[in-house]
Amino acid sequence: MEGKLYSLRALLLSMGSIHLATAALGTLVALRIAAIGGSAELVSLVAASYSLGFLLGCFYTYKPLAGVGYVRAFAGAAALCAMFALLISRTDSAGVWVIARFIIGMATAGLYSVGEAWINDSASTSSRGRILAVYSTVLGAASVASQAVVALVSEDISGGFVLMAAAFCFAIVVLALTRMKQPVVKGHATVRLLPVFRYSPTAFIGTLVTGIVVTVFLSILPFQASTVGISSTTITVNIAMAYAGRILFQYPLGLISDHMDRRILIVGISLVASAALLLIALFVTGDGSALQGEPGMGVRLAAIGISIVLGGTLLPLYAILMAHAMDRTDPVYVPSTAITLLFVYTVGGVMGPVLVAAISVLFGDVLMVWAMFYLLFGFSIFAAWKIRQRARVPSAEQAVMSPATATSVETLASEKRIYSVQGG
Repeated sequence: MEGKLYSLRALLLSMGSIHLATAALGTLVALRIAAIGGSAELVSLVAASYSLGFLLGCFYTYKPLAGVGYVRAFAGAAALCAMFALLISRTDSAGVWVIARFIIGMATAGLYSVGEAWINDSASTSSRGRILAVYSTVLGAASVASQAVVALVSEDISGGFVLMAAAFCFAIVVLALTRMKQPVVKGHATVRLLPVFRYSPTAFIGTLVTGIVVTVFLSILPFQASTVGISSTTITVNIAMAYAGRILFQYPLGLISDHMDRRILIVGISLVASAALLLIALFVTGDGSALQGEPGMGVRLAAIGISIVLGGTLLPLYAILMAHAMDRTDPVYVPSTAITLLFVYTVGGVMGPVLVAAISVLFGDVLMVWAMFYLLFGFSIFAAWKIRQRARVPSAEQAVMSPATATSVETLASEKRIYSVQGG
């Protein structure tokens, strides 16, 4: 396994660089819009355009890109991301931002699809779980590092976009020099919305809600926090701590979920994340003075703790919902269920910003986080109600959970108890 990881080092380094740039851009765009006095509706539209681009990219870019060769496909998609990141740094045009983020979303989907297909193809059945775990850790570390970079360039946000363009270019250089064997292009599973909803409504609704809340948390909440006077450094530190929370909690939660009724864990995680959102709503309501200056140091430390808890519960929730859906899936439909839940999650990523924009117009920006709290809390009540409606899946029939993030359409599974959906 060590030898295989060594051979994948260039690809893992490239994907880490891509993920660092992608995570940082989400925060930078929100801070840039806040810095020029943009509205919540604008930041919501820009965030939705990225999610829509990613959604379309998941299903329409993989085969065309892979058809020209994986290295060329990766280089082309990364170059597109770099080019439009530079374009965003040079203009304040809302229309350009929307188009640029849409194209970056499509290209990013292609990057993750190509990179993860390569990783999956290179891993044997006996080592795939460990290799994907290492990959998930690389992405988690890149997420934390991305916010450190944003904090460093918070006084020169345009320069931050230039740095992210350089990160995309670095990924191209590293992968272009690899001698790894390129994988063959595999067919894609089909989306089956109604069947997945019927046999696993908790996973279906939970995935949609998670997509909404995660997108708002990572792409729009930084804007809201900035507009109430919270500094860019404080914002990026808290987002970084949320990513760190995912790293800390992903594996323990996965281990626990493999030895109990996952629905109970899903309810518990949702309630804890809801409580964290409630506290964040209290923090960002008002003028932000609680998080400013030395007198607010204790509160700022408390905010970091809340961010760790929220990231450690909200961000791994998708993987646990996926595992729950697999528990109730016929083995032949495992790939289709995975791609369906990815589709639902990404639809949530589009709906979240649209919902926030509507709330901002009707009720004002301040209710945004409150809406996310009520949405996630409502899902936890729904999930608890479903526990009373259906018996749990016997342990012998449960799927084995693998670390998963909603970034890829790549699913390789030969049996129900061994599956992986990898990728934010």
